[in-house]
Amino acid sequence: MKCADTGLMQTFLDGECDAQESAQLRAHLEECGQCQALLEELKALDDWSREKIEAHVFAQADQVKVDTEAAWQRFSQTVGKTKKSELHDWQSHGQHRAKRSWQEMNKSTKRWMTAASAAAVVAVSLSFPQVQAAASDFLSIFRMNKVEFVKVTPEDLQQVESWIANGNVGEMDLQGIGKIWIDGMEEGKQDKRNQYYNSREAAEKAGVKLPELPDELAVDGVEVTSPYRVHLEINTERANKLLAQLQVEAKFDEKLNGQRITLEIPKMQKTWIATGNDSYSYAVVDAPELKAPEGVDLGQLRETMLALPFIPDQVKKQMLAIEDWKHTIPVPYMADGKSDRKEVKVNGADGMLLTGKYETHLVWQQDGKIHMLDGSEKSGEALLALAKKLK
Repeated sequence: MKCADTGLMQTFLDGECDAQESAQLRAHLEECGQCQALLEELKALDDWSREKIEAHVFAQADQVKVDTEAAWQRFSQTVGKTKKSELHDWQSHGQHRAKRSWQEMNKSTKRWMTAASAAAVVAVSLSFPQVQAAASDFLSIFRMNKVEFVKVTPEDLQQVESWIANGNVGEMDLQGIGKIWIDGMEEGKQDKRNQYYNSREAAEKAGVKLPELPDELAVDGVEVTSPYRVHLEINTERANKLLAQLQVEAKFDEKLNGQRITLEIPKMQKTWIATGNDSYSYAVVDAPELKAPEGVDLGQLRETMLALPFIPDQVKKQMLAIEDWKHTIPVPYMADGKSDRKEVKVNGADGMLLTGKYETHLVWQQDGKIHMLDGSEKSGEALLALAKKLK
């Protein structure tokens, strides 16, 4: 095995490599001092992020009388002294993740709970609901079923990572401000959450309904991911105190104090399609649903979430510019200077085509579901042609 790049090493460190890849990398690490040094550097960077951020930001919310401004200045100075090599690793990691396919991006729930997504997914998802049904006595239920892309740069991810420590599957304490956790999955049991089938016959035997394909296309594999829920609880008094000390004017509604906000992620089915030497992945998922306490001012909640300091300004501006925000869920895409995005029609439905150096992605919403089709180094025309054949 040749030496691993930073992205693969970070994936190994996060526990996201498959068994075969992990075994190969472990064997290589026993023989390669250069890769051992890289792994230790990445471990040190993760530890640095967790220690510095928790010590200098979130821990301040637990103290009644504290000069948070001074703590913030110390934290900023610490970030400013970060080694260039550490920032380079962050940059390389972001670029590597941008090159991954939808298969890799969606395979593990940990993708939602890394430094960027722990903040962005919950904050963004809370900001763009659509009323689906009349409110019950306790809960208002909303459904997000439209898609709009929001550009995210590697620098944006670095800014988020400078604010939020890495979170793992399970409950993550926000140091007195609140907590965030996941139901429907347990750490180390991702394979039990997902069902894999290596043929059409095996999937259909298990009762999986597959898309109808033309004769020239074949099912190469199927993955079904079980639904799960992301929960957030906020201590509004402490959160608002911290926001005020950080000179953020927006505040959380006191009605949210101790209340549970839940984002339900439905079951997702992904089908790998083969035709000759070409291969594609096709994923279908129902629209996520948000459950929030009745009576909460969603407009105020949206403004407060978007005012949080860890949301980059250029991302904030794009989301504030979305006029139909009650019907829209924003989908981030990596702006690396090598990607092109355009609006398209897929079987009469609105869609987005993102063409990059390494992958091309097609996303559209139809019949209340979000569809995602991608292929490595495939043209946009090829994906659009294939999408028209899927039923």
